[in-house]
Amino acid sequence: MKKILLFVVACFTAVSVSASNVEKIQFANKGNFSLGLMVGIPPYSGNAVMPTVSIDGMWGLVDGLAKTKTFGENGAIDLGFYANLCFYDYGTNDDNDAGWSIPVAVRSGFHWEFVKKLDVYAGFQGGLAISEGWDGLDDDSDIYADGIFGMYVGAKWMFTNAFGVRIEYSGDWIGGENNMPPFAGGVTFNF
Repeated sequence: MKKILLFVVACFTAVSVSASNVEKIQFANKGNFSLGLMVGIPPYSGNAVMPTVSIDGMWGLVDGLAKTKTFGENGAIDLGFYANLCFYDYGTNDDNDAGWSIPVAVRSGFHWEFVKKLDVYAGFQGGLAISEGWDGLDDDSDIYADGIFGMYVGAKWMFTNAFGVRIEYSGDWIGGENNMPPFAGGVTFNF
């Protein structure tokens, strides 16, 4: 996983060396709203009965944080939300225990556009994962919440000012439980 992330960063760096056509940040501007829909690899993929389905949104708070020769006025900060849903089947012994998880988080990220139409971002997220049926020990329905705190990195390629595709990697650092999908991809809409 680290090798893939390093490869992606190396590709962005190689592209950015020749990217002199970026004059200012285009897609994470102050006041803009972006809505994303993604499908991802479930955190516990061996027990998942479906991929993770997520929705997220971000509002641009600040843009034009840095002015450089190569990238012009670039850099932006956003504030947003994230939620996903995944169902699991634990199948322990003779039981057919099933469960679900709904992580909900507040997130904030930093955006940088190396080339036109490419928005690369990274940030932190925190919230709760509401889950049911995680223990697999009895037939009772146990609903509880775990804390979420972690980071995410991603990239959006915008085909138009209003529509693009994206990929994202995220992690959850609290208590060794990862309630977030490690990799996800989908679409994004700018308003």
